[in-house]
Amino acid sequence: MRLIAVILLFASLNLNAQTWVDSVETYSMQSYLPASKYVWSWQHAAFLNTMVKRYGQVEESEKQQYLDYVLKAMNKTKGAANGKSPNGVASGLGMAFLYENTGDEFYKAKCDKIFEQYQKVRRTSEGAVSHLPLSTELWDDTVFMIGQFFIAMYRATGDEKYLNEFALQLRLHREKLRDENTGLWYHGWDANDKDGVPYFCGQMGWPNDSTRVSGEIWGRGNGWIYVTLSDALEVIPRENQLWDEFAGYLKEMLEHLPELQDEKTGHWFQLPIRNDDPDNWIESSSTAMFAYGIITALKLGIVDDRTFVRSTELAYEGLRKYSTEPAKNGLTCTNVCIGTCIGDKDYYLKRGVQKGRSFGLGMFIQFGMRYEIENGLR
Repeated sequence: MRLIAVILLFASLNLNAQTWVDSVETYSMQSYLPASKYVWSWQHAAFLNTMVKRYGQVEESEKQQYLDYVLKAMNKTKGAANGKSPNGVASGLGMAFLYENTGDEFYKAKCDKIFEQYQKVRRTSEGAVSHLPLSTELWDDTVFMIGQFFIAMYRATGDEKYLNEFALQLRLHREKLRDENTGLWYHGWDANDKDGVPYFCGQMGWPNDSTRVSGEIWGRGNGWIYVTLSDALEVIPRENQLWDEFAGYLKEMLEHLPELQDEKTGHWFQLPIRNDDPDNWIESSSTAMFAYGIITALKLGIVDDRTFVRSTELAYEGLRKYSTEPAKNGLTCTNVCIGTCIGDKDYYLKRGVQKGRSFGLGMFIQFGMRYEIENGLR
């Protein structure tokens, strides 16, 4: 019955919706998160990032709808624009995009304010920016939240100070969070600073007493890194020494992904390296992000093994089959973990699972569109 419903849904969509990914985009833009509902937040920033990328993918005649989306979203939230935390910085990518594509100095001034406030964010003694304002904690999520803004600012201005700051933060976070056995990153590290307010978010007692690192490798946390490294590599010139450095980081994180993927569903799990744990479950937003990283690495020649190609095929078909369902004007995504802080295994496995979510929808579109373009499906 569910298959019949999906077929009927496709038949009822407008002629421009050619694939299931188009249907997810139609639902997202028209029903779930039209620009009029945008708020200055990391959650919505993930979808805004998608609209920016779609602007760069489509023909000239189609660009206006994506430019209009970003314009409306940013003008609606311009009073809330800030860089007082990594999550606050995230939506700044929209302001940078508008400066690049309109030349309006108003958006440049907003970006300058965001960057100025960012420079005052709490940091470690080495200069790594804290994800939280009241305690010094490094999270892998931060890489996306600040990184997408820096990439957008480099595109808009050509100023390498933004790339250099991103590179610094990437190195410092990797140093604390990377697991040498898998290449993946633990979710967080805590400085145990005496003047901080510990455990502002998440489960009490999550840091290891000696390493101060969390004990779990969380799917979407790593996904943020895959997406941001991928995007940086498509903007940085190959002759820039940072290109090879970032390509190496992406490659080391991809190495074990195919063996961790679920063959039946094409998904990766909420806790990726615990893929044989009976309590674990497939998580779709991280699956889209992992596959986005793989298909970018294939496109850029960072990896070329057929195993990686097959992983993207499994993910594309698996997301369609197991993690979409009919919604108003299109399709929505399912199997999306809600917003998550840091804890032990049970903490992650007991997190809520929802449909939709701006970051879930955004990452479905980002991977799906890239897959279809690279495979000649559009």
